[in-house]
Amino acid sequence: MGIRQATFWGQPQTYLLLGGTALGYALLLVLAGPKPLAGLAGAGVAAAMVGSWAVGFRPAAAEPVSGSDLLNAQVFGSQLGAIGQRVPKKSQSIAQAPWPQVQTWASESQRFATQIYERDSLLQLELLEAMHTVLDLAGQVADALAVIDQIETPTYKQLAQQRLEASCDRLQTTHAQLQQLQDQIALSSLDGPGDNTPPQRLQTLIDANKTILQDPSDSP
Repeated sequence: MGIRQATFWGQPQTYLLLGGTALGYALLLVLAGPKPLAGLAGAGVAAAMVGSWAVGFRPAAAEPVSGSDLLNAQVFGSQLGAIGQRVPKKSQSIAQAPWPQVQTWASESQRFATQIYERDSLLQLELLEAMHTVLDLAGQVADALAVIDQIETPTYKQLAQQRLEASCDRLQTTHAQLQQLQDQIALSSLDGPGDNTPPQRLQTLIDANKTILQDPSDSP
């Protein structure tokens, strides 16, 4: 989540300065009496103090979100959207086409991973690697859809379809496994620490995804 940028009116020092300046100006009028010269001089000093603070104020720069943090929904969604640009238009708009479902599996997998990380930050590296494989599988689906849209030879079209189905099946399985893992960790939090299986399950998931990425025809 991004950090909100500081503003002039959002700083507590601004209100302290205004309050102190007003108090000092009122005290000056009480001590000096209703003299126009004293009033003008006091107003000038007060305006100079507030103006100096306003000119010298520099808003703190907002902390940038790392472009590689796939546990950030915005970053993940941006990269998934870029992959979607490779998908033929008709495969994006048809409800029964694979890509809309792939987007859902990938986005929800990222949400499960974020929820897992919020409960167990020690799994960050495994979760990031898992999200990289999810994007790679989505990319494999996008490329397969593009190839199927271009080739007409039945044999090659069938091969591309097989690769597409293998990648989709793996994404669906990844989605289900991450959901189960998220539920497992949420439930185990009620009983306290002690379950050391999540890292092993995540690594098994990652290895299975990499196997499909290397050879889509070799489904575990």
